[in-house]
Amino acid sequence: MLIVSLLIFIAYYFTAIKKKQSYFYTIPIILIFTFLFAGYIVADSLTGDGINEAVKFQLMTSWTGTGYGEFIPQLAGALIYIVSTAFIVSVSIKVSKLNHVPLATLLGIFAISLNPGAHDLYEWVRPYTHFDEIKNITIEDIQNKNLKIIPPQRKKSFIYIYAESFERSFFNESIFPNLVTELKKKDIPYIDFTNIHQVYGTNATMTGMVASQCGVFPTTNIKKEFMPGINCISDILSKHGYIMELIQGGDLSFASTEKFYNTHKFSRLIGKKYFKKKYQGMNNFSQWGAYDEYVLAEAKERFKELASQSKPFGLFITTLDSHYPHGHKSNYCKLKYANGKNPYLNAIKCADYNLSNMITEILNDPRSSDTIIILASDHLALKNDASKLLNKTKRRNLLRFYNVGRSQSIAKAGSTLDNGSTLLHLLGFNVNLGLGTNLLGNEKSLVERFSGRTDNFLRSLTPKIEEASFRNSK
Repeated sequence: MLIVSLLIFIAYYFTAIKKKQSYFYTIPIILIFTFLFAGYIVADSLTGDGINEAVKFQLMTSWTGTGYGEFIPQLAGALIYIVSTAFIVSVSIKVSKLNHVPLATLLGIFAISLNPGAHDLYEWVRPYTHFDEIKNITIEDIQNKNLKIIPPQRKKSFIYIYAESFERSFFNESIFPNLVTELKKKDIPYIDFTNIHQVYGTNATMTGMVASQCGVFPTTNIKKEFMPGINCISDILSKHGYIMELIQGGDLSFASTEKFYNTHKFSRLIGKKYFKKKYQGMNNFSQWGAYDEYVLAEAKERFKELASQSKPFGLFITTLDSHYPHGHKSNYCKLKYANGKNPYLNAIKCADYNLSNMITEILNDPRSSDTIIILASDHLALKNDASKLLNKTKRRNLLRFYNVGRSQSIAKAGSTLDNGSTLLHLLGFNVNLGLGTNLLGNEKSLVERFSGRTDNFLRSLTPKIEEASFRNSK
């Protein structure tokens, strides 16, 4: 449809020039079309899904820490497009008369209406669908208030690993033979959830983290604090003596990460600046931040320190090496996938080794007896060097719980909105967060209840989530 709209626009432009249509009509159509065309191409080259809610969220938050160097082709293309637009506008002005050519105007409007960028922007502003079920969801439900929390007598700690873009699809042997090998080993028991969908509002790192910790997706209405009206896992557990910390290789300012974790009772945040200071002068960084080897090594040391204390803890870790579009295999990882020609799959191969190694090392530590480890993708992989292969699979998010006393594969349909509720139940806190459910229980998840309507239902909850985020802030 993008090519069709472009061809119609070209027909419009030459018709308008030939008939010397007034620039009063030509310039608005040219600018609107070129804005939509360029915006869609740039967005789709990153997301693989056009101008979606992840783009909207990122536009409204901080860009600090973005690996701009990876997007030189897109930036160069945008510059060329701006110059080209300036040229065709100048030609339109030069030949312009006071003519109005209805056929040309209709072609221009038709070209705009067929542009997929116009459709995507309409999705941002279209009226919300009416769902009777929404009236049964209160602001207090979204805020996780009035929860009847009975803490367990023996409080377990946990380590939650967000594996950047490391979706379950990479485990598909028919598409990616021998890509993931270490995490497939059965020598360590784990509960494996095999049907975790990506739903509306959860398709970027920050939105995926919020969904899994709060049971709702974040809105773009972020001020000095990030959803202060919502009680998330850390708000609940900190009241019961838990120490909450985050370690990541990326910049803490990116996508308002620091705002979120500071708002929700985290006592310690480690990010790119910490690693820059610790490893001065060393080549330990990709475009996005510190390589995973250093992040995971730091996390293992911090685990030992936290496990030696008397308080329970929740340690969140975010990896980076499998970031789109090409991945970031550090110089210290000598592994490669197949012939080594796909850099993104090489990075996944290294991530498989690094993540498995860390999990195994911690579980072999006697201090981990009461520590659950969660391995989860933050979101499905965005457009990358392996996208054509990924799109041949049934794409699902990764979600595993280690050190829970059993091995089990569960095909219950869920989403990252359910991750936090499931974790709380495994910790002994039998409550659900926001829109989430315990995937080990019998209650139906949103995906089970609404199936193909889930995204539309969640989008229609946006006004309530916005209200809940700031009403009676903590």
